[in-house]
Amino acid sequence: MDVIEQLKSRWKGYKEKRFLDSYGCKTWREYERKYDSDVGFRARWAHTFYHGYPYIFPFDPSGYRDYGFAGVLPYHDLVYEMTKWCEQNCKGKWRNDWHRGFWDGQGNYELNSIGGGDIMFFAFKDSRDYTLFILKWS
Repeated sequence: MDVIEQLKSRWKGYKEKRFLDSYGCKTWREYERKYDSDVGFRARWAHTFYHGYPYIFPFDPSGYRDYGFAGVLPYHDLVYEMTKWCEQNCKGKWRNDWHRGFWDGQGNYELNSIGGGDIMFFAFKDSRDYTLFILKWS
């Protein structure tokens, strides 16, 4: 690699770092998660929060909190395993987020930062990823 190519690559790296710093991000993955156009961060309901993701799976960890070494993974380990599985097996776009809120009478999850319980949502764009996830973790 000659000097010109080295300078070009250093300039490209500098421009990328400057761009990411201007948005308060350290990596492209963090930038893509923070500025995801398929998510409405000001939404009141889970289905409007994930407006660009047609397949949503809510994972309520309330039944997993009291288990320890009895053969069932504690919920934080289970969520880590689910996320790791998605990173390895999902072909399309997906994301997972913790939300605090509660279920209303119509089956919608209302996001509420003050009250309610914590639920992890897994959202998928691809139906095959969603189907495989459901078969593995339901």
